[in-house]
Amino acid sequence: MTISRPRGTNDLISPDIEVWQYVEELIRKLTARYGYAEIRTPVFEHTELFQRGVGEATDIVEKEMYTFRDRADRSLTLRPEGTAAVVRAYLENKINAQMQPSKLYYLSTPIFRYERPQAGRYRQHHQFGVEAFGSQDPALDAEIISLALELLKELQLDDLELRLNSMGCPNCRTEYREAVKEYYKPMLAELCSDCQRRYEVNPLRLIDCKVDREAAKGAPRLLDYLCDDCKTHFNDLKGYLDVLGISYTVDPGIVRGLDYYTKTVFEIVYKGLGAQDTIVGGGRYDGLVETLGGKSTAGVG
Repeated sequence: MTISRPRGTNDLISPDIEVWQYVEELIRKLTARYGYAEIRTPVFEHTELFQRGVGEATDIVEKEMYTFRDRADRSLTLRPEGTAAVVRAYLENKINAQMQPSKLYYLSTPIFRYERPQAGRYRQHHQFGVEAFGSQDPALDAEIISLALELLKELQLDDLELRLNSMGCPNCRTEYREAVKEYYKPMLAELCSDCQRRYEVNPLRLIDCKVDREAAKGAPRLLDYLCDDCKTHFNDLKGYLDVLGISYTVDPGIVRGLDYYTKTVFEIVYKGLGAQDTIVGGGRYDGLVETLGGKSTAGVG
């Protein structure tokens, strides 16, 4: 009997590998024009990095990570996303001591998530990402969005939609968190078991639950709870996108699946893909560097 590849993985062979090489070369040229330098991080990291960085009450940490004990009984995890590892490397290699902002990218990085394989989803997939540290200017958010759209257009993907939202800051979210809990309280018994558990520990995750979508339709909008600073940041971002001629839709339902996001969150949808149509996602994470042991440092990617 022959041995087949594990479920949810894929082999890259010709002619597909030539397509990958073409895309990778486009990415290298584009990131050079935007001033980003390449970074490569390990395939596995200490599990605590993702527990602290991504959030213990997220689907990624609770359900999707490949975690194992090594021979010294240390808990290690195959990388389930790229940003936390880049922040760890940013601190450990003292890139934060260099002139800021620091602009980094990673390419064809393998990402591992234990989820149900389906069209467009693999248990090992690959990501291209950019991360920029050291500036709170929403012009940097607009630059990253512009970079992503430029790449997709060079790949001749033209049926695209940019969707924006703001996750605010910890000050905004304190009041918003209570408003969400108040909204869901009467229907708590009807929610799925995940939402019932997250009601206390992470109520923002209720908004993007795939099971209780109908319940979320009438939920409070975080945009209505933004503080003055976050409102200004969001309005300035939209202004930069207007100047760049980039069209967008404000979508209050975008919260992303990771706890580290603050202020800007965005998704780029390619309408020809069907249900799994989000091909780019990102946003700002101004508290992540501090969460992982560094000084307070703005970040976006």
